[in-house]
Amino acid sequence: MITDKPLSIAYTPDSDDAFYYDALETGRVVMSGYQPTFSREPISVLNESAKRGLYDVTAISSVVYPQIAQRYAILSVGTSVGRGYGPVLVSKDRLQIDDLRGRRVGVPGIPTTGWFLLRCLCPDAIPVQMPYDEIADAVAAGKLDAGVMIHEELIYYPQLDLHRIVDLGAEWCLRHDLPLPVGLNVIRRDLGEDAMQRICAMIRYSLEYALGHFDEALSRVSRLGRGSEGQCTERFVSMFANADSVRLPSDARTALQTLFGQVVDLGLSPAVPPIDIIEGSSWDSVVRQRKAG
Repeated sequence: MITDKPLSIAYTPDSDDAFYYDALETGRVVMSGYQPTFSREPISVLNESAKRGLYDVTAISSVVYPQIAQRYAILSVGTSVGRGYGPVLVSKDRLQIDDLRGRRVGVPGIPTTGWFLLRCLCPDAIPVQMPYDEIADAVAAGKLDAGVMIHEELIYYPQLDLHRIVDLGAEWCLRHDLPLPVGLNVIRRDLGEDAMQRICAMIRYSLEYALGHFDEALSRVSRLGRGSEGQCTERFVSMFANADSVRLPSDARTALQTLFGQVVDLGLSPAVPPIDIIEGSSWDSVVRQRKAG
């Protein structure tokens, strides 16, 4: 008797990541040959888990990849790409970026892409690590001078009467004339080439299914992030679960090379790793044929 292999998948507790996997988690798409289990953890926790190889498939901050490249390859599906947007730096009072020298700024983990962008633009700010969904409230309460917004927080913060200092993602895109790959989806190399390709294709089909049944999937994932009261789920999911997420485009791949070079320059990694991307292409047609059959 052939039994399904266990497959551990981890993603952030936010609506866009949940959207990728909604069809798989709800059984609308079946991952033939595998029994997936799903875990949700903040990106700072997932970054550390990836360093230990805890999950077979996991979301990570893009800037962490050079540290885990020997163990994980990049999936072409599930990348969060900002085109002229990304993590946003906000404050209660109207401040300029230079005002943050020597001042406390909340960040959702070190290293994360949000922290990295702050470090590049304002290296003299004092980063304070805290859960991503507590930073905006801490800034509003005056406990922090400023904070880096990620996930739904980056469009929710005006509801707390906070002010944008700078869109860190937009600034990076402008300076490099490239989109910003904020987060990656990676897979353990020791699963083997055939398995990696097959799993990639199945995750892509899950995302395509959600995009094809958008309102239905959105209603389920809207319980995450700021929830229905936040009134930002649809906009946020559209920003980070889209055609760029279905298949990583060429300009975002170029951007990864640029970003990894900056990670090395900052001393977070000794060298830019080979950018091995699992396409899943050879399995895409198989997945569709089985569905049609």
